[in-house]
Amino acid sequence: MTSVLPSGEYLVLASRLIPDLDGGFTISVLRRARDMAAAGARVRILTVDPGTAEEHDAHRAEWRRRGLLPDGVELRNLFDDARADAAWLRAAARPLDDAADSAGDRRIITDSDGRTVLELPVIHGDPNWHLSEASVVVWDAAGPVGRLAGFGALYRTWINALAAETEGVIVICEARQVGELLVADAAPLLAPGVVLLHATHACHVLAPFHWDSPIDAIWERWLGIADRFDQVLWLTPSQRADVERRIGSGIRSAVVPHSVPVEGQNLPVPGRLSMMCSLIPRKRVDHAIRALARVRADVPDAELHVYGAGALRHDLEQLAAELGVDDAVELHGHLADLSEAWREADAFVFTSTNEGQGMVVLEALGHGVPLISYDMPYGPKDALVDGGGILVDDGDVEALASAMTAVIGDRRRRDELASQARTAAARRSPAASMAALGAAVRDAIAAPAARPGR
Repeated sequence: MTSVLPSGEYLVLASRLIPDLDGGFTISVLRRARDMAAAGARVRILTVDPGTAEEHDAHRAEWRRRGLLPDGVELRNLFDDARADAAWLRAAARPLDDAADSAGDRRIITDSDGRTVLELPVIHGDPNWHLSEASVVVWDAAGPVGRLAGFGALYRTWINALAAETEGVIVICEARQVGELLVADAAPLLAPGVVLLHATHACHVLAPFHWDSPIDAIWERWLGIADRFDQVLWLTPSQRADVERRIGSGIRSAVVPHSVPVEGQNLPVPGRLSMMCSLIPRKRVDHAIRALARVRADVPDAELHVYGAGALRHDLEQLAAELGVDDAVELHGHLADLSEAWREADAFVFTSTNEGQGMVVLEALGHGVPLISYDMPYGPKDALVDGGGILVDDGDVEALASAMTAVIGDRRRRDELASQARTAAARRSPAASMAALGAAVRDAIAAPAARPGR
């Protein structure tokens, strides 16, 4: 198969990919890798979470069962590789410093025979723990043999070892905490021949989430070194434009949206408003419940079905009771399979304060379910440029209720929006996403960034 992606060995690097954890991020990474493989690319997915080999085997099996890890695509883990053969670690290790290497709490990584392979520093109470250069101690069968200067050195050593196995390595890093370490000014440096792209997944500003709102400290640090990546991949044109408006156009970047899986025709239950989200403050499910109380005056059979778990469940149940709509609000909890929920959805409600793109927004389009959303950063405005839903002012519960009523209270309009949603989804196909990614990779190869080691 001829790929739309330039030839090479593609390494899709994430922090962790654990089933039913980290929401849309996990699914988006796996879908991108699946789309790349379907387009003809050679793809391996990499993770750096220090779980057990048995846990990682279970994750692989579950992703294959769900169809998100196709045959021929490896899901490899740094620590599983170290357990299997740590020669690449020992070759990169520096001499031990007895005082430094024995300080602090340690996490021991053992192989299948119970022999120590690595000692990892455990850093308490520091959100920037990954930046520490506290020693990662490397062992052989006889005991400690050397050290690496922190997690950054560990990650770069692994990528360099994989790059040495083949030519034309293209890394797509999906996690900021990992990505900023790959381009650090510290030994060992990332091998100069590695092409490094960095994908983004979240909003970069804090409340009130305007283009000129304060930048999140984690993002501010990352933006300060983003010109070291050969390409940065934004999910939406809006976020790319806001970043350039803020800091200029010095970052090599491209817009590579997630693809939209186009699904079969849904069979909506009239009046059923659906949400798929965690029950956390950022998702503002309480706004949807308050809006529902207003909608019921005009659409008595309106219901709100929420799929997701979280700490606010009791508070939301109490709010529904106070507003007299507890009989019309169903909190289903977490469901691994949402296919029935999508089939029955009459409209999809999206009330987050901020997102990176919002995988569920794209899924709604793919299922032909009209979207009713706050105009918040980032995703809904870009997704609905071709129609398929209604945007209302961010945080305006009255406007949200009016939009709900307009959609589920008018079958003709609802069906028109559903048709538009499918058209919008078709324009965001895996082929379109891969074409954008292919162009970004070609640009990265043609004009590599200046970074330490090059």
